[in-house]
Amino acid sequence: MTRTSSSRRVFVGTLQTTAIVVATLLLADGFCILFDLFPPVLQYGDPDLGWLRARLAPTMRVKERVEDATGKTYSYERNEDGVRTSFSVGELLADRSRTKIALTGDSQSDMCIPNPVNHPGVLERELVAGGLPAVALPYPAAKYSPLQDYLAFKKFLKKYDPEVFVMNLYTGNDFLDLLRPDDRPHFQRTGTGYTIAKPEWYQFDEPGVKRRSRVLYAIREIAKRSGLSGFVMRTQVLLRVASEQGEGLSEVAAYMNDLRKSTEPSIGYPEALAAQMLNQQLFFHHFPGAKEESLRQLRVLLKLGRDENPGRILVLSPLPSYLLVQQQPVDEVLLRVLHRLPVSYEEGVRQEQELYDDTRLIAEESGWAFIDNLSALREYRGTARLYNDFDYHFLPVAAEIIGRQEALAIRKWVQAGPRPQ
Repeated sequence: MTRTSSSRRVFVGTLQTTAIVVATLLLADGFCILFDLFPPVLQYGDPDLGWLRARLAPTMRVKERVEDATGKTYSYERNEDGVRTSFSVGELLADRSRTKIALTGDSQSDMCIPNPVNHPGVLERELVAGGLPAVALPYPAAKYSPLQDYLAFKKFLKKYDPEVFVMNLYTGNDFLDLLRPDDRPHFQRTGTGYTIAKPEWYQFDEPGVKRRSRVLYAIREIAKRSGLSGFVMRTQVLLRVASEQGEGLSEVAAYMNDLRKSTEPSIGYPEALAAQMLNQQLFFHHFPGAKEESLRQLRVLLKLGRDENPGRILVLSPLPSYLLVQQQPVDEVLLRVLHRLPVSYEEGVRQEQELYDDTRLIAEESGWAFIDNLSALREYRGTARLYNDFDYHFLPVAAEIIGRQEALAIRKWVQAGPRPQ
């Protein structure tokens, strides 16, 4: 009897304390709302792209960034739209004398180096040196998927009426990025095909939605900063993918555990190998059907681009990962990480090579020109690294090779007259 009474007192006391805390929070929240105290600081996403690489500005600006691998500070220009160029929006819209080349891509195309040294800058320099007046209009953004690349072209670059549009697809992770719904527009299956779905917001706040409650805002911020909201989002997405392929929670847990093991503390950016190549490799290892789904979505994307740009030269210029290029000797740290994962170096090369070859075939079928950067990078015989060993992004040596390769192909297509369809 005494135990029952004691348990009841504990329960009632806990209930009373909870009620007092909730009531206090509600009163404090209402007071803050009434007098507009401590308003939530919202970070709205972009309704069209998910997020913007650079904010719109009234004038040209110079961006300064610290290059993580070396610690050096570099500067480069952006125009009012955020395009990495030394020409303003007005100058570009009025220019009718030069061939305009729009380019998009992810962080491998948004290197922390001056514009003339980045591969779009090399492309522009080589075309001009070869007698073709041209200007490169790059709008690359870290973590963008190929769908975001194309939508960025439509939102910021198409108004300049470029003769050429180049999409730099990074084969190390862009096929996985195509499937991701987190804070980004993505393809969604319908009964007859695919439609472009709105982002599923979790890092950014949904545009147009006003949040008044300070308490709910604080709870969301805690979940966001602790990584809890991201974990929940990833788990939900993975369970959806697993269900589509007849897998369950155990396969999701195995994938997430392998992803954890791909982190390497000895690298400047410990998640670099996962972010740049191994995450995609592991994802397709655990969910094999996702690879074909990604290729289907790429085919839909390229067809959409061709249909919406009937007279424009469309170019797919894939950028291969460190893994696929196979510059020798292979970094010991990569082999060490792969040793603790269920995938091998050879399997990773084979998987990305298949994706690269499939991309070439889909481009040709969809009326896009294709630039083979992989062969050019593999032919390099110098002693300098092509990728840094901090976060496995291209170094200026690789940017020079890619820019020259793109210029060689684009000059030929522009001068040929009729644009490839």
